[in-house]
Amino acid sequence: MDSFIVEDVNALLKLKKGDPSRLNHIKDLCEANEIVSLSDRKYIERLASQYLSKFEQKKPKSQDKPRLIPIEESISTPKTFETDASKHQTDLLKEVQITEDADSKKILSKPFDLSSNKKIILGAGAIILAIILVYTVGIAYDGTQIPYDSDTKSDTLQEFSLETDESSYETSDIISISGQISSSSSGTVRLSIENENSKVIWAENLNIKNDGNFSTLLIAGGTGWENSGKYTLNAEHEELSNQISFDFIAKK
Repeated sequence: MDSFIVEDVNALLKLKKGDPSRLNHIKDLCEANEIVSLSDRKYIERLASQYLSKFEQKKPKSQDKPRLIPIEESISTPKTFETDASKHQTDLLKEVQITEDADSKKILSKPFDLSSNKKIILGAGAIILAIILVYTVGIAYDGTQIPYDSDTKSDTLQEFSLETDESSYETSDIISISGQISSSSSGTVRLSIENENSKVIWAENLNIKNDGNFSTLLIAGGTGWENSGKYTLNAEHEELSNQISFDFIAKK
């Protein structure tokens, strides 16, 4: 029996507040230990807060334990407020859920153990270091050396530069060749051109100027220039050498 509701009903009947027939019906349900609907509970609470709040009612000391009140509520019934009993039931559900999930929460809250992953970190660091070394040395994946015009030029190529004014020529075009040797200010440099069949079709010895520069001009054409393809320009000076290539288009 819900003594709190019975006490409120008796007090309301004594004050002649509310619907006597409904109040007596609610009282009979409580005394018979039957379920009191949510709407009836709200009705009693509304009247009690309106008329009984003026009287400083004290609950009996025997009512220290929380009340377990059965609630009959339709799913579609809107919930406008939360009663003391429903709050207590919610707290109980939370305690049960926390107890059931204690192990999983401990696992989730466990801090990351860096020491247990040292092998993985060291392995990743070794891979990154290997990639940096390969890039620095200038070696491609297939083992071939990166072209001389990259940031990893050899000392020899830095000392002996060679270039043409164009990267492609046709028959009768003028080819301008120039270069510089930083390790010497005297002597000669030998230049030669090979056609697509690696046959030497032109050669010349040039004197090196005091500042190390050298240059010359020639006309693309003649014997050995009959076919189009990739032609190679070679330059040699003492122990130094260099070579570059250009495209040639033969016109008949």
